Amino acid sequence: MACHEQYSGFRYEVITKLRYRNENERERFEGVVNLSNTLFELLDYHQKENLRLRVRFEQDVVDLQRNSDPVSIKPCDRATIDKKLLLLQEELADLHKQKGDFALQVINLRNALDEKEKEIASKNIQIEELESSLTNSELLYRRLQQKLSETEHNLQFIKDEHDALRITYASIEDKRQKLEKENGDLIARLIELKAEDADRLNAETELIQRKKQAKLQKELEEAAREPVTLDTSRGKATVCLDAILPRKVQHKFDAHDGEVNAVAWTHSDVKFATAGGDRRVKIWDLTLGTPCLKGVAPESNSSVYSVDFDPEETLLLAASCDFACRVWSLSDMKIKHTLTGHSNKVMSAKFLGETSQVVSGSHDRTLKIWDLRRRVCMRTILAVSAVNDVVTSGNCIVSGHFDRKIRFWDIRSESTKNEILLQGRITSLDLSLDGFSLLSSVRDDTLKLIDFRMNKVVRTFNADGFLIGCDWTRAKFSPDGQFCVCGSQDGSIYIWKISFGNIEKVLREHYATVVACAWSWCGNYLLSCDKNKKAILWTEF
Repeated sequence: MACHEQYSGFRYEVITKLRYRNENERERFEGVVNLSNTLFELLDYHQKENLRLRVRFEQDVVDLQRNSDPVSIKPCDRATIDKKLLLLQEELADLHKQKGDFALQVINLRNALDEKEKEIASKNIQIEELESSLTNSELLYRRLQQKLSETEHNLQFIKDEHDALRITYASIEDKRQKLEKENGDLIARLIELKAEDADRLNAETELIQRKKQAKLQKELEEAAREPVTLDTSRGKATVCLDAILPRKVQHKFDAHDGEVNAVAWTHSDVKFATAGGDRRVKIWDLTLGTPCLKGVAPESNSSVYSVDFDPEETLLLAASCDFACRVWSLSDMKIKHTLTGHSNKVMSAKFLGETSQVVSGSHDRTLKIWDLRRRVCMRTILAVSAVNDVVTSGNCIVSGHFDRKIRFWDIRSESTKNEILLQGRITSLDLSLDGFSLLSSVRDDTLKLIDFRMNKVVRTFNADGFLIGCDWTRAKFSPDGQFCVCGSQDGSIYIWKISFGNIEKVLREHYATVVACAWSWCGNYLLSCDKNKKAILWTEF
């Protein structure tokens, strides 16, 4: 009962089993112990009896020696004494035999007792181990009880937090539904206002168009009455009937201090521009047949990846990695506009059909249309993916993207007109002079010819050893539309025949990745640049 009060649960069961086993083992050895005690008592008794008989025997011997006179001893007494002596000797032998048997039994019992003591010691060790295990189990039980208590407390805390969050969620859900309803009402009102603005803008646009048409009609009538004089001051033609297939290097020179990223020709073919990783844009004059540096645009804050001239050859446009585009005047190389608003590097910028408008594409996944007269961003188009190059045709903008798509945008609408998925990132776009074909260079080491009217790929150009070297590698049409050209990672320049898709020529003079190539507008020269500062002017002879 005391044990039951002191211990409970599994501890009580362990103690009960230990006590039962102790009683069972004790009963098994108790008979052996009692028998051993009895044998020891018998042994003591027989030893005493043996001693008594020995003393008596010695006494009898002494008595016989005293009465040893053979004359005095009667024959009958001698026979009796001999018989008695014989009996005593036999009894002594039996006693010695019993003594030996008892000694053997004692030895056996001693051995058995030693074994039992060893078993008892082993059982005691096991009991101590079990008691130690019991103590450890009790300690573990207390720790588990404490941990269980803490877990229950934490669970209750989490339940309370869950209830509070449910209440908060219900409140937020009510607010969200109210805000959605308000948002729907605001959108409906906004749509109505936009419709009203659109009607008003359409009316204003129609009025402006009428005024422009009337003014244009008046100017045409006045121009028809004025005499016409032809300007023959230009030394080079701007219309190409048959582009040359370059065969030799006319001039090789260091264009920049770092890699050269872009090249562009003026329509008169007298000048060309280069842009590089040294943050400079340079103007070169080719009047004397040799490239001569005529001007350096003020430094940008980072590498320049795109250059373009306006149709009137009065402005130079460049796109830079410092998130901006810049416009310089060609006459004095002074900066006229800095177009900021992108949040990542600007990879391409082009004049949008006229001198007053510019479109730029950036890695911030937007296209921006700029009005240079008002010096504002007229519109921002969310282009979904990083833009690597743009080209323009009338009211259409074509953009090449990092997500392997070419997208077509109408500047008069809010969304894309169409898109084409290719097999790699788009690195460049070029539109043929007739406006019917689009050339794209792709990071799967191919050039794609796209029918601009059907918006589908009609031919693929590739070659053994041809590798697109970077994400801003530029491919170009020849001005007569018969050839296309692109530089390779190994420094070679590959020229393909458009009509058949075969390689027409491979030029090898660069020793670094060729980034950009461009034919002059008259088709007499091909200009190429690489990542090792070099620019090469190619000609036929």
